[in-house]
Amino acid sequence: MVQDFAGLAWRRLAAGVLAGLFLCLPAALAEQADRQAAPRSGLMWNRTGLPAVFPLQVKSPAGADYYLVLSGSGGDALAAYVRGGAFFKVLVPPGRFKLRFASGRDWKDEERLFGPDTVVFELPQVLEFAVRGAGLKAGHLVTLTRESSGGGLRAEVKGQFVCQIASLEGAEPSRIQAEPPRGFILGGNMHARAVLHLRWRLGLTGVEPGTPDALWQRSLFVLGNPGLPRHMPQFLSPPQLTRFQSGFRSYSVRSLYCG
Repeated sequence: MVQDFAGLAWRRLAAGVLAGLFLCLPAALAEQADRQAAPRSGLMWNRTGLPAVFPLQVKSPAGADYYLVLSGSGGDALAAYVRGGAFFKVLVPPGRFKLRFASGRDWKDEERLFGPDTVVFELPQVLEFAVRGAGLKAGHLVTLTRESSGGGLRAEVKGQFVCQIASLEGAEPSRIQAEPPRGFILGGNMHARAVLHLRWRLGLTGVEPGTPDALWQRSLFVLGNPGLPRHMPQFLSPPQLTRFQSGFRSYSVRSLYCG
C-alpha cells in the first residue's frame, strides 16, 4: 500500500515536471529565435540609389551590438549592423549624414531594436562624405566608447581617406633600330676614278674647264655618261630622334586607404 502511494506520487511529480518543461519550452525557443535573428555584420540596406564608395569605419566596445542608421535631408539613407568589439567598415554613398546608433544585447527587429534596454546615441555633428582633390575619397572613422557612469556612449570622429592611383598596363614600348648612315656613292668605274685621283695628286695633269679632258673626267663622276651604269647619289641621313614602337596600353586604377 505504501509502495503504491509512493509510486503514484513519483508519477505525479514527473508529470508535473514534464508539464512545466513543455510550458517553458515555447518561451525558451522564442527567445532563442529572437537572439538568432540578429543580422550579419555589415550593410543592411541603401535607399539612396547612389553608389557606395566612401569609407566609414566604426570601432565599438564589446558587450553589445549596434544598429547604425545614416540620415540625410531625404530621410534615412543607409543602415548597417555592427558587432560590438569586432572590426567594422562599410562604404557609404556621397552626401551629408547624421549618424544614429542603437545599442543592446538581444536584437529584435528594426522597429523594436534591442527591446526595452535599447540605448540610442546620435552624433551631434553632420558628417560629409565627398571627393576632395584629384582622386581622394574622404570618409570618417568613428570610435565609440562607453561612459563609466550611466553606461552611455560617446564618440570621437577622425577623417579616413581612400586614394586612387592610376598605372599603365600592357606591353612596354620597343625601341626602333635606326638604319646605319650611308655615305655619298660616286658613279663610274672605280679604276678610272683612282687613276684620275693619282694624276691630280702627282700634278701630272691639269684640267681646264670646258676642255675634253674636263668633260671626260666629269663623265666619270657625273651620271650623264650613257656608257656608265646609272647610280643615284646618296647622302648621309640626317640625325633622327629616338623612336619607339607604340602598342596598346591600358590604365588600371587602384584604391588604397591613405589615412
